[in-house]
Amino acid sequence: MLTSPGSVQEARVTFLAEDTAGSFLATKRNILGQHGLSALIEVEGSEGKRYKVLFDTGQYAEAIIHNARLLGVSLEDVDAIVLSHNHYDHTGGLIGVLEKIGRRVPVVVHPDVFKPSIYVGGGQGLMDLGPGWSRGEAERAGAIFVEARRPLEVVPGVYYLGEVEREREDLAPGLPGAYTIVDGELVPHSLRDDTGVAIRIEGYGLVVVSGCGHSGITNIAVHASRALKDDVKAVMGGFHLYAAERGTIDEIAGMLRKIGVEEVYPGHCTGLRAESRLAEVYGDRFHRITAGYTAVFRSPG
Repeated sequence: MLTSPGSVQEARVTFLAEDTAGSFLATKRNILGQHGLSALIEVEGSEGKRYKVLFDTGQYAEAIIHNARLLGVSLEDVDAIVLSHNHYDHTGGLIGVLEKIGRRVPVVVHPDVFKPSIYVGGGQGLMDLGPGWSRGEAERAGAIFVEARRPLEVVPGVYYLGEVEREREDLAPGLPGAYTIVDGELVPHSLRDDTGVAIRIEGYGLVVVSGCGHSGITNIAVHASRALKDDVKAVMGGFHLYAAERGTIDEIAGMLRKIGVEEVYPGHCTGLRAESRLAEVYGDRFHRITAGYTAVFRSPG
């Protein structure tokens, strides 16, 4: 557990990759969508100093770089990158992003991110779900890998959550058909590398950003709250509920309410049925993210 976790006065979260492309402002025309997720987190501390963390890198760096240019945000001054897990739709753009940054930069990952990730079934035979790059290739492009199972402060007020304690394993959707290789044998992949980040806003609480939610969005939120000793006020990103039954969705929506989550920002793998139910539960505090979507959180003080 972290001791004396720090906080920030303001956080801006801009989604540079998501399955849908936003068209809600004329100035954001030509935003590109892709199956995957990437969010640029910009924070400002009490002394006015700003930091940037890129959470996930989608499948394709080209669309991320294109969207960043249209949105007027710079990638060259990113302080660190965090990868939520090793699936291609969250890691595939890493090499291109690193080349855009143009210097060595910390990349925070769970140690299992380097495990093989293979999907078996669905009439597709064997499918490689991994990032498509090797550790060596990423390091040559500028990655300084920081492997961590425990929560870690990446920049002031922004925390990598580490391996999530799954209080409710039944609410951790995982990925049926996912396998890895251990001692030369194909074995089920529990996706223990699946995690998220949390931003601690002074006087407000925690904003949790999930990549795909294989660990369970409620488990991730509870884990963040315990690790950072604060309440989770908003959850964002992929909740991986596209195949969930209505009863499970109802339970998760109720649990999010119960633990104090005031706003939800779902997208990516959340699924239409879950998004619809969350919209019913949260009303105008439901926000559907897209590529190009930006949310700003400020200290009430």
